[in-house]
Amino acid sequence: MEPIPAVSSPDDDKVERYDLGLCLSGGGYRAMLFHAGVLCRLNEAGLLQKIDMVSSVSGGSIAAGLLAVVWPRLTFANGVAGNFRELYLTKILAFSQVFLDAPSILKGLLNPFSSAAAEVAACYERHLFNGSRPMLKGLTGRPWFVFCSSNLSTGSLFRMSNRYIADYRIGVAYHADLPVATAIAASSAFPPFLSPLRLDLTQFEWQNDKLDASVGPAVPAGRAVLTDGGVYDNHGIEPALKRCRWLLVSDAGAPWRASGSGYWNWFSQVNRVLDTTDNQVRSLRRRDLIARFQAAKDADATGLPNDASRPAYAATRGVYWSIASRPDATDPTFVQSAATAPADIATSLHFLGSEETIDLVNWGYSASDQALRSWYEPAVPAGNGVPLAAGAVEPGRCAVVSKAIMSAIKI
Repeated sequence: MEPIPAVSSPDDDKVERYDLGLCLSGGGYRAMLFHAGVLCRLNEAGLLQKIDMVSSVSGGSIAAGLLAVVWPRLTFANGVAGNFRELYLTKILAFSQVFLDAPSILKGLLNPFSSAAAEVAACYERHLFNGSRPMLKGLTGRPWFVFCSSNLSTGSLFRMSNRYIADYRIGVAYHADLPVATAIAASSAFPPFLSPLRLDLTQFEWQNDKLDASVGPAVPAGRAVLTDGGVYDNHGIEPALKRCRWLLVSDAGAPWRASGSGYWNWFSQVNRVLDTTDNQVRSLRRRDLIARFQAAKDADATGLPNDASRPAYAATRGVYWSIASRPDATDPTFVQSAATAPADIATSLHFLGSEETIDLVNWGYSASDQALRSWYEPAVPAGNGVPLAAGAVEPGRCAVVSKAIMSAIKI
């Protein structure tokens, strides 16, 4: 696949299409570590260098944010970045020990001039980016990294990248710039405790472009009240679905669980209703995604041209994999270390445990390996083996303390 040049003007962006896109779902540190394993496999397969676009949500945005910042320093030979483990995986593993959620909530409550979301952004700059403050405008043009949040003011997806920030109800600010940490914090502002991140939009120059008239009239640019991108699209697929000829979707979202409870308590009933609504939205998106992939595959099999004359639903081939698969039943190379299966690990932003961390990275590698070998074209050869051996993660003192505290209060 030949590199596609960066957009030079808004008009070019309207017609630009990509060969290969990657979507990273939400799910806190669980998703971040799962996607880290996925990225290890993509690099090993020679696909990482070929990616043109990365769209991410929540925990997926943490994984994508670090990749975006270190990308210029990756050295590729024969399609594989030899220093990927050193620059990326080692850093993600170190960051996974940072106690982020509870301290940020506490600082946001105690400081009237701050918020939990602002404290999370500061934590990303301090620990994920080693005290530096990379900006969206400074990110590489290819891959194009898009960080997704949900705007409670407009009820729309809020997209942040080095090309623009945009909202379907407000329009586009092509020359807007934000710290990468702010974009990640807005994308991972898990409600209600780490949310919202409030952003003054009047500081940017907005154009009435990319508006969706089907959802109502345009909204003036005032203040965006941003929460976790998973509220709107936990798969992070919306920005990439109609742009990419091939789309890889990595889903580390918490799977739906049946319950035998009678829900006599009003509070638990409301929570279950919200979970049910969220599950319905995710299920609809997954079904539509798989239907599009299958339609495109069927169209290719019949020899129809892959161009603008084909219906939109048949324009994208793709591969989807999920953390909800059962690694012990489907992949003999994966050996689960922890008592808790990867899919059952809670959504949080604190250290998950040494064995859990290893399992998540390895299962991300294995799940993507299985899916790529089954569905991607041209065929991907089998992987070399999971990236982390038993005992590969040694927790620091702060990680042990944070694990103990959060386990004690059952968060």
